[in-house]
Amino acid sequence: MDKIYEILSNILEVPVNENTDISMQNCPQWTSLAHIDIIMSVEEEFGIMFAQEDLPHLTSQTKIMQKVKELSNG
Repeated sequence: MDKIYEILSNILEVPVNENTDISMQNCPQWTSLAHIDIIMSVEEEFGIMFAQEDLPHLTSQTKIMQKVKELSNG
């Protein structure tokens, strides 16, 4: 999951690690445009595709990590 921290860190330009829980609500840099970039980068990195209906809910580091784990193990 280090790759998710790296993606979030690079796009949002803030430090992200296992001790943070960055989200759209607490990070002003997480704009709708940044959200698209995050989603596309995570999909490309992990070779997965999020369902269209999941996209509006993937608004935090934790939610993205949970969905990636779910899709990677499923």
